[in-house]
Order: sequence, then structure tokens, then C-alpha cells
Amino acid sequence: MLLSLAALVTLTLSAKAQTCTNGSYQCSGQSLQQCAYQGSGLSWVTITTCTAGNVCSLTTYGCVPGTAPSPTKAVTTTAKTTTATTTTTNTVKTTTSVKQVTTTTTTTTTSKIATSTTGGGNTGLPGCYIAWASNQAYNTGSKVSLNNVNYVSKWYENAGANPATNADGGWTKEGACDPTKPVPTGTGGGGGGGNPPVATTLAQAQAYAASLSQDPGLLLLKSQVRTNPNVDSITPGNPSNPSNVKRVERIVTPSKWSTTYFSMADPVYTYTNFLKSVGFFAGFCDDYPGKDSDAICKRLLATMFAHFAQETGAHDKKTSIGEWQQSLVYVRELTCTETNTISGCYYNNDCVNPAFNKIFPCGKGPNNGYKAYFGRGAHQLSYSFNYGPFSQVMFNGDPTVLLNNPEQVADTWLNLASAIFFFIYPQPPKPSMLGVMDGTWVANAADKAAECAGSSTSNAARNRISYYKSFAADMGLDVSKENFVCAGMPAFDSSSSSSYKMYWTGSYLNQGECQLVNYQTNFNALMDGPSYSQYVKCVESTFNIKLK
Repeated sequence: MLLSLAALVTLTLSAKAQTCTNGSYQCSGQSLQQCAYQGSGLSWVTITTCTAGNVCSLTTYGCVPGTAPSPTKAVTTTAKTTTATTTTTNTVKTTTSVKQVTTTTTTTTTSKIATSTTGGGNTGLPGCYIAWASNQAYNTGSKVSLNNVNYVSKWYENAGANPATNADGGWTKEGACDPTKPVPTGTGGGGGGGNPPVATTLAQAQAYAASLSQDPGLLLLKSQVRTNPNVDSITPGNPSNPSNVKRVERIVTPSKWSTTYFSMADPVYTYTNFLKSVGFFAGFCDDYPGKDSDAICKRLLATMFAHFAQETGAHDKKTSIGEWQQSLVYVRELTCTETNTISGCYYNNDCVNPAFNKIFPCGKGPNNGYKAYFGRGAHQLSYSFNYGPFSQVMFNGDPTVLLNNPEQVADTWLNLASAIFFFIYPQPPKPSMLGVMDGTWVANAADKAAECAGSSTSNAARNRISYYKSFAADMGLDVSKENFVCAGMPAFDSSSSSSYKMYWTGSYLNQGECQLVNYQTNFNALMDGPSYSQYVKCVESTFNIKLK
């Protein structure tokens, strides 16, 4: 680098003190000093004092063997010629600081300027980590170098947090390093210890999310909730129907649907729309290699239909039609309507929560200022915090479609799709009904210890058990060895094997990152898709940034 005469004076390797500019260095005798804030102002702070036989060096920012200051050689370059009386401003870089030096010349001069080069050789120092960058934020454990000194971050450090100045005490100085040696291995490109630098671009964030999403359990859950949006061509008997739809068609024929199981159903619940819903959720009645996939599908259908009967059934004991065959009578929760909703049908308390409303903005309406999210559809989907995520799944990540138009869950094919959605998604610490019935959820010791036993069972639970047995019998399933007692069963808790880490939340350690947790948040990793959209939303929402 070509330096001005003023710069050469500033970098003179002598005991002569220079102006104390924050972050700059000087050699004072045998001591290497740095200018830093001490108390109320800037002052020179001794970093290290060289022992006999060593000298202070601004080349290595430490001590080197010898009796004369480094550098050990110099090259001479002819400086720019100036003429007449001219005032010029030279930018002088003194390690980390930059200052303006104004000089005035009145005659034509040609100067010789010595510019230093490193002397190389065996200094006995380690190599330098990746250079610190002022525009880069760093995670806990990041390893960087600055002015030939190595540092390690104690915690997350914002962009511009200078390790040499160390204003917040977040950097640990490891000591001087030799820039002529190779970069030490395992420094993580500035994110030391294997921790990557904070993602600052969309691509970096997606790559980081992918690295956190490789747990086999999480991948299994993602497979179970995978979707197939190409369902418009699904019709009864169509040879191009997906395999899971064909399996359901073999078990529940159009006649079974309309005559045996749902003869009292509201006309809005159609067999075709049920097949479309099955086709959309490709993990429902899926293929299970090495297992009886048809038997598993029958168990899933019997369970789901039992819930239909309890949630939307007529429960009329006077008719000759069995109660288990009286389901899908109701489309909307009793006493709740789209135009004249009573307060008990609002189900929108979360709409006033800023944290929720930021991600799931409730539709405006007359019901306490918002739309009403009472039970709709075959499984009576309720509450705004269920409508929003269901909308994300059905409408390419957009939660607002159903939050603004909740009536679609009653009046369109979503009245059946919503039931499968609720059936296949786990809600940690609760497993999904799909996982329980297909055997992919395996109870641990805590789950087994909590398994219910005893006397009293609620009427609703008794109904579901009875309906399940009836559907199972009609489908040819033997349920004699299944346990149906549920009295006294406590709620699932964090000790359960279903306490899956499947939600994103802001990292406790690092800014600009989200992490997987086993409690429910607004960002469901099962809905990520290949673009890791939920992770991106978590980062952008939590840290108020836009990844590009």
C-alpha cells in the first residue's frame, strides 16, 4: 500500500507516543498498547510487555524475537509529486482507526516512502482466524482475527461490535497470531466451533433451517402431513386417483358413504369431496411397507368417523338408525350462525393478542370486532388459532383466507378436509390421532405410567368408543384386544414421547436465528415446505428483518 509522509510518521515503530485514536495500537518501549475507553475517556492500555530478547511489533501486534522493531525489510516507492501551494487531505489507516491528516506544501517535492512488508519466518504464533468484518454479526463461539490478534465471542455479537475495543465484554482475546500461516481449521468461516455466521440472506436462512430439520422423527412427521394440491381431477372410480384415495374407495364405497354410514348427512358433505380431502393429505391411509396398510386405513377411518358421529351427530335415540350412523347432520355449531352470532360462538379471544395477530391477523367482523371462529365442518374446527394454520396448509401459506372467510370451512369441501387436517397434525405434547392409530407413535415410560384405568368415563368418551367399535365391526376389524378405558387419564405433558420439537421460535442465544422447540408457537416446522417458509417467517417476525 502507498502511504503518505503523514501516514509514515503515524506508523513509526518507536517509543514515541502517538495520538490516542480509539482502536489504534502503538509500541511504547517493550509494551504493546491499544487505545481504548477507560473510565471517562480514551487512553493507552498496555496489552502485553515483551520479555528480554523480544521486541514489540506492530506487524504481529505482539512480541517477536530480536533487538529491532519489525518489519524486517522495506521497499522504497516514489511518492506522488505535488507542486505549488496546495492543501491536501490524506486518509491514514492506523490498524482499526481511520483519521484525516491535512498537510500543506509550498514547493515541488519528490519523496521516498518506506512501506512495510511482513518479515515472515517462524514467529511461534498460531495462524489468524478469518478476519473480523464490521458488517457481520457473530454467534456464540465465533472465532475471528483483527489486527493479527485472535478473538472468540462469548455470546452473540451485533455487527460492528469491535473485538479489539470489546465495549460489551463479549469477546475473549486469545492472543497474537501470524497472518502468514494458514487459517486454523475448525474456525467455521467466522462462526467458530462449527457455528455458522448469522444468516443475513434468504438462502443462508433456508440452508440453516435445513441443517436443523434432519431429525428422523421430524422427517417422519413431515411425511405424514405432506400434501398433494392436485385434487381437482379426483372423482369416484377414476383410475388416475392417488393410491391412498383408491384404498379408501375400496373400504368405503359410495353406497357405504350415503346409505350405511351417513344417510342423515347434510348434502354439503359429499363423497367426492371426502375423496378430494383424502387425496390432498397424501399421508392419510398411506402405504406402510411390511404392514397391512388396508387394516391401518380401516382403523383410521373408524376413528375419524367416530369423531364425526360425536361432533356432528343427531344423537337421536328414538329413530331406528343407529347413533353411529347419524353423523354429519350439522355443518355449524348449534346456535351459531354466520349472521347472528351470540358471544358464546366468538372463539376469537386470541385476536386481541398482538403476538398472535401479527402472524394470524383475524378478519374484522361484528363479533367483538372480529370474525367468529365457532365449530364448522365434520370435526367442528374451532378457534382462530386453528383456522389460521389450516388456511396456511390449504392456501399456500396464507393464513388470512380462512381468517377472513371462516364460512368456507362449512360451505366448501374444506368441511371434510379440515377434519383430516385436525386428525393428522400432532399438537405437542399430544401425538396426532394418525400417529396413535397407525402405530408410528410409540408410548414411552411416562406415557405408559399415565395410561388410564378405573371406573368413570364421560358420556362423550363412551359415545366415541361405542361408535368406533361399530364402524370397526362393519369394516371387519377385530378390536377385542384394544384398550378403551380412559377414566382418570391425565393430560399429556413434556415427558411424553410426543413432545416433538416441531415449532420454531426465536433463538435464546443468537440474534437472527430461530430454533426448534417442543411447545406450540406461531411457526410450525411441519408446514415449512422446501422453502422453509415457516422458519423464514419466524426469523423475520422475531427480529423485525426482511431476508432477501
